[in-house]
Amino acid sequence: MLVLAVGAASAAGVNGRRAALVIGNSTYQNLVQLPNAVNDADRIREVLERANFEVTLGKDLDKKGLEEAILGFLRTLNDGDVALFYYSGHAVQVAGNNYMIPVDASLATSYDLEVEAYNMSNLLEYMRETSSLQIAILDACRANPFANNSYYVGQKKVAVEGKKGLATVAPETGTLIVYSTAPDQVALDGSGDLSPFTGTFAEFALKPNVEVRKLLSDIRSEVVRRTDGKQTPWDTSSLTSSFFFVTRQNLLIIEDLREVRVPPGIEQVALRISPPITSGDTPLGLSFTKLPDKGSLWLDDKKLDLDSKIAADDVERVMLKPSAADMTADEVRYSVTTEGGRSASGIVKVVVDPKATAEKPVKPTLAIQRGEEEKPKPAPKPIQVAMASDIGTGFVPMPEEVVRSVSVPNGWLRLESRDPETQVAVGEDVVSEGDLIKVEDIAKLRIRPSLRVVSDAEAAEPRVAAGGQPGTETKPAAAPLPAPKAMPAPVRTVVLTPAVKTQAPAPITIKVAVSVNECDTLAAEPLDVQAVSDGRLPNDIDVPKALTACKAAVGQYPDVARFRYQYARALYANGQFDAALSELNAASDAGHVRASYLLGRLYQLGAGVKRDVRKAVSLYEAAAKRGDPYSQYALGRALIDGRGVGTDIDRGLALLGGAAESGHTYAMNQLGWEYHIGERVKKDDARALRFFTESAGRQDIYGMVNLGVLYRDGGGVQQDTAKAAELFEKARANGHPYAGRLLGRMAVKNKSADPATLVRWYRESAERGDAWGALFAAELLQDNPSLKADDGEVIRLLALGASQNVPDASDEAKAALGKMGSRDIGMQVQAALARMGQDVGDMDGVLGARSREAANAVLGEAAPREPRQLLIDLLRKEWLASRPRLDML
Repeated sequence: MLVLAVGAASAAGVNGRRAALVIGNSTYQNLVQLPNAVNDADRIREVLERANFEVTLGKDLDKKGLEEAILGFLRTLNDGDVALFYYSGHAVQVAGNNYMIPVDASLATSYDLEVEAYNMSNLLEYMRETSSLQIAILDACRANPFANNSYYVGQKKVAVEGKKGLATVAPETGTLIVYSTAPDQVALDGSGDLSPFTGTFAEFALKPNVEVRKLLSDIRSEVVRRTDGKQTPWDTSSLTSSFFFVTRQNLLIIEDLREVRVPPGIEQVALRISPPITSGDTPLGLSFTKLPDKGSLWLDDKKLDLDSKIAADDVERVMLKPSAADMTADEVRYSVTTEGGRSASGIVKVVVDPKATAEKPVKPTLAIQRGEEEKPKPAPKPIQVAMASDIGTGFVPMPEEVVRSVSVPNGWLRLESRDPETQVAVGEDVVSEGDLIKVEDIAKLRIRPSLRVVSDAEAAEPRVAAGGQPGTETKPAAAPLPAPKAMPAPVRTVVLTPAVKTQAPAPITIKVAVSVNECDTLAAEPLDVQAVSDGRLPNDIDVPKALTACKAAVGQYPDVARFRYQYARALYANGQFDAALSELNAASDAGHVRASYLLGRLYQLGAGVKRDVRKAVSLYEAAAKRGDPYSQYALGRALIDGRGVGTDIDRGLALLGGAAESGHTYAMNQLGWEYHIGERVKKDDARALRFFTESAGRQDIYGMVNLGVLYRDGGGVQQDTAKAAELFEKARANGHPYAGRLLGRMAVKNKSADPATLVRWYRESAERGDAWGALFAAELLQDNPSLKADDGEVIRLLALGASQNVPDASDEAKAALGKMGSRDIGMQVQAALARMGQDVGDMDGVLGARSREAANAVLGEAAPREPRQLLIDLLRKEWLASRPRLDML
């Protein structure tokens, strides 16, 4: 067999995993509607799926929906080669950046852009960190939707009057940006079902083996023609490799030489030429370039000549009829031509051999003699393959028993069809529908379900969170969420058929049952760009079940970093800090960005590791580039505060802005607080109010507290202490560390609370890690000794407050602790050791060798000699062992 590659356009291109985000926004609530945008998105999704992209589709998205779609897209980018983003809808340029506008945006005030829109440049940055080639296609240069003439971006207020269309952004290396029209010009929405640009793109994009820059040139010419010159598509490129939306395999497989031996005197010879095979179902034509010297060619009752063209599938029925009985040898030559004009040639040699035997004529069966139809021979049995895969665990190989059983004519299979939610690879190469696969390569065939697929059970499970994260309802933190109900797993189907067309093809149908691993449903974290489910906050983890599921997942998939991270979360929630730290390090080393963030958080707080703010910053940097909003928030704060890194207010604000536009409410709160305080940026309570309102509206307890502060003080809003108290109480009931303390201080000022209520609020804040709450509780108990739980409570509260390393509050607590008697301090040290399982003998307050050895054992290092510092360290250790919500501090 001759295998002729009639096109090698993809040899130097990118041909691995492809992921795409497609968004179409039509039904705007406050801006001009765009009827075609949703249609555009649907059409582009169809095109990209046929081009082997794993597509995340979003239509008519509000801001939260936009955030969720982008997060889902970022999750599919793990290990991707090509990342593509298509957007149709309203978009605007401000200060040289282009912003997507969700359907619920109003852009009514100067403060709305940074809360209601999404900066496309940030999305491109995240794409660059996770793929080798990036493409952005923006059919979003419609009429100016601004309802205001200036907007805040960072610390600047930018005038936008007179701006039209989108700004041209210089692409980084490996990036292509396509605009539906020229810079600063407005594109047409079109009078048909699709915009002029998208309609043309959809028609041209699937042309095989056309490099993208040539493709865009053809599209540009066609759009100019269709719009009578009113619209000229534009693109800017820094590509360093070729890219093809469709790289047709273009294999042409023919029998290049065939010898037929026949006995003398035969009246007709069945040449039995094997039908040629081509990838992609490319139409083939066949003609004969040399006829037999001593005979003629026949197809059924039709005589063939050099001008005859027959269907390639009919060639196996061609007969040679010798014209002379003394024929000893003859030769026939033929040519097969593809639709694109490429061709390959074959030869059939006929040799007369006295030793050869003539083919026996078919003996009529009894049924035929009676004039009845002959019963058809049993068709080859189709092969059904059942497989299973957890999402995000890589390719699933073909079962060995299937590999051994596959046998097809000519030894070639065709990838007939695949669900769009799957990718099929042979070895390291992703293959497309219509591609050919050698039977001997079936052992290399692997299937991977889409990373964006989630089980029905997970999709239906209510998202409830103690911390009030985006898109959640609020509930008390005590009761864990119920495990999701078992439901049938989605099934993804791949079909292979014999490449040779037969009357009864025997397909190989592969069905992959797709599921979300239980570790993902029990221990994933919200807004994790490498998770495959929505996740749970720390207080919502069902620890025993998560430990079991995640330990099993790590054992089964040791190379999947997210399982190690999620196992670490379960271990930490169970108080197994050393084991959690080991898994965190392993996950971070393997590239899991949220693990890097949490490690950085531990180093920043000195929780379970020696405090090292510089190391924390380096961990945040790597994760922030991937679009992890938690890391962007932590790094932004570090830059603004100058902790572990040089102060850089502008970059810090930009990082916080990136996290906020991804829906991270902590970043919204920090930005609001910066503008409320006005120490490092210009004070602007109206801007702070916008951020706090957005955060509180997403049920974030810090947003509630911050908004309550503005109502309490009348900052940017009419003063309303009742509203403030309502917000503080709601946040306190849902786990906020210092909302109780704020309620207490406001009650003291208003003289509206009794000491017992104040102590209860302050104690609660202290237990949640609030140093000021601990200090105020200690002071109040000193004035009201009858409210003390026991004689040592004041000392414990002061030591706990001192252990939190909060400026001013911890210093005051430590100073107050210094005034306490040494024997009383010693007794609390011994009591703490006893609570942590150590036998220290009599509680006499004398810290002898026995107590010192116990302290060394608890702390895992040489304990401080000074009793007060020893008590502070022990209570810090004990507090961490209570598994507090570190993400809230």
